[in-house]
Amino acid sequence: MFRICKIGLTLHLLLFLSGCWDEKTIQDFHYITAIGIDFKDGEYIVYTQLVDFAAVAKTEAKPTQAPPVYVGKQKGRSISIAINKLMRNTQQSLYLGHVSTFVISENVLNRQRAEIVDYIYRNQLLRYSANIFATKSSMEQIFSINGFFNLSPLYTTLYFPDDVYRIRSFIQPITVQRYYSDQREKASTTILPSISWNDKIWKEKDKNRKSLYMDGAFVIHYKVSQPWFPEKELSGLRWLTKRTNKTPVNITMNKQDIYASFSHPDHKVKPVLKDGKYKFDIQINVSGKILGLDTQIDIDKIKRKFESQIKKEILSTFQTGLQKNADPLNLGRILYIKETKYWQKNHMNEPKDYLDKDSIHDINVKVHILNTGGLEDKPLE
Repeated sequence: MFRICKIGLTLHLLLFLSGCWDEKTIQDFHYITAIGIDFKDGEYIVYTQLVDFAAVAKTEAKPTQAPPVYVGKQKGRSISIAINKLMRNTQQSLYLGHVSTFVISENVLNRQRAEIVDYIYRNQLLRYSANIFATKSSMEQIFSINGFFNLSPLYTTLYFPDDVYRIRSFIQPITVQRYYSDQREKASTTILPSISWNDKIWKEKDKNRKSLYMDGAFVIHYKVSQPWFPEKELSGLRWLTKRTNKTPVNITMNKQDIYASFSHPDHKVKPVLKDGKYKFDIQINVSGKILGLDTQIDIDKIKRKFESQIKKEILSTFQTGLQKNADPLNLGRILYIKETKYWQKNHMNEPKDYLDKDSIHDINVKVHILNTGGLEDKPLE
């Protein structure tokens, strides 16, 4: 009798054990890795990129042909409605947990609305650490480009912008979290990188090869102004960015080109009160190595030339920002932090309220040359 009761109790407990009847494998899902969002005619247009992870797993074997790329597109009055329409037309379950990049169009930025960030923060599968870009180009073209050597789109700037930034630091990539936090600060400027593509640099056999690159950035000041700047106009920004790792500078002396790479600039920006209005003193200390030099030139003259070039870039970026009512150097944030009472008393709302053509009082640049390469008479400073 005791044995029968024991068996009955054991069978009863088995009912509470989890089983594997709902187990799903990697092949049971379609994985969305990037989402693009546009807005036109009162509707959101959502683009998604699907990547075959089975093809990604074979990358070490050097695939002989490019993996297929699927780009989905749907419209809706909201982002959620458009995503749901995509799910209705998919062949297997769509999974959003692997989204690594968001791309938003210029039309979406012009709306100055928070629907995108709101959607990301409400969806538990989406991560705040995902990259975010803006674009002026075709979303379908951007999402259709594979990596080099027949690799999947996961091996492109769209997913690994930091890898490119480490070897050539101009415009710093940002995450959704950084984008959202910067935009909540009234005095802060958000530098949102823009991504585009071209087919004029690389060739594959006799065909032009499409490649992605960051072509500039939208400079957003608390939803007041958000003009686009090409990369060249933002060259002064890199000297006021802590994460600048390697950035090139070219100068010309005695009809000779001199090329150097600089890294990790130490910058200080100090507001100074002049004639009842705050201006800014900027101090830059940066070290670098000369990588290209064809003739013997006095090292002190080279340093002064580089210092002059860096100062020129900072001023140029500042002045271009003035013309577009933008603050790409983020001087307003520094003024707000260090002189909050002045900011509040004067009701600062946009860059033209605290910046004018004389706002930069002084720029002091100190260049240190760590290695002069081919200069045999003085290889080190």
